[in-house]
Amino acid sequence: MFRPTLILGLVLAPLAACADGDTPVPTAAAAPAAGAVARPAKLGLCMACHGADGTSRTPGTPHLGGQDRLYLERALGDYRSGKRQHVPMTSLANSLQPADIEALAAWYAAQPGFAAGAAP
Repeated sequence: MFRPTLILGLVLAPLAACADGDTPVPTAAAAPAAGAVARPAKLGLCMACHGADGTSRTPGTPHLGGQDRLYLERALGDYRSGKRQHVPMTSLANSLQPADIEALAAWYAAQPGFAAGAAP
């Protein structure tokens, strides 16, 4: 009993550091416009570090907004398989179903990106 709790604490502790206390947590989104991507149910897992719109406010955390959908799907798959190493991301990716990965990748790909070198 103690070991799973300890492991969970070690995985979730770095995520707490990613949270930005000044960033408001979005409330339920209005119905998406025609052609818009629906807000994923699991977005809360990602937005603590990457932001709801994919713009990270945390140094060292990549921006995901506007990133290629297939790249994001592949990256999450690589975390699941162990090809990419990052304990919090591996744990989170392993908690996602394939449909969750597709929805999150589509969401972040649909968000506006920003020019390389430009401040978010």
